Amino acid sequence: MEKNAGTEATMKALLESRLAAMFPDEFIRRRVHKVLQGYGRGVHEHEPGRVRLAILKLAGAELRSVEKYSGYARDDYRTILAWAEYPRQAQQWVAPEAAEKQKMIEADLAEYEGWLHDN
Repeated sequence: MEKNAGTEATMKALLESRLAAMFPDEFIRRRVHKVLQGYGRGVHEHEPGRVRLAILKLAGAELRSVEKYSGYARDDYRTILAWAEYPRQAQQWVAPEAAEKQKMIEADLAEYEGWLHDN
């Protein structure tokens, strides 16, 4: 992720950008935004900006999927982050060799960066 990606303002801007790109219909975009805002209210719901982006990445442009992944995030946000940000690494049951692990890390990062910036 880019240098300032962790700031709340940057996360909000990225989320708004992805919402606009994925949901051109304003009515649906507002509904999706409302569902996403439901995550982060509980004391155990950490990193809301990052998790909301992860939910969007996993759900794609489908409201029901946004609702589904939001529910998963409320159960355990770390799972959503792993699936969205580290898909190759999350599927590994056995630790790969260092060179293979580095390739997976780079591929996961490139995939996520590409999705974030609509490349």
